[in-house]
Amino acid sequence: MAIEQDPVCGMAVDTSTSELSFEYEGTTYWFCGKGCLLEFRDEPERFLASDYTPAM
Repeated sequence: MAIEQDPVCGMAVDTSTSELSFEYEGTTYWFCGKGCLLEFRDEPERFLASDYTPAM
């Protein structure tokens, strides 16, 4: 089991069971739900900015 952090909300995501992922600039990001995936897809730079803090 591999755990990754959802870049939008900060939730832990089990990559072995989740089907919600998105590849951006050669990196795969994992998401807890479709809403987080869609937000990230629309504005990836917002969520990858060094000053962004996920709000759980």
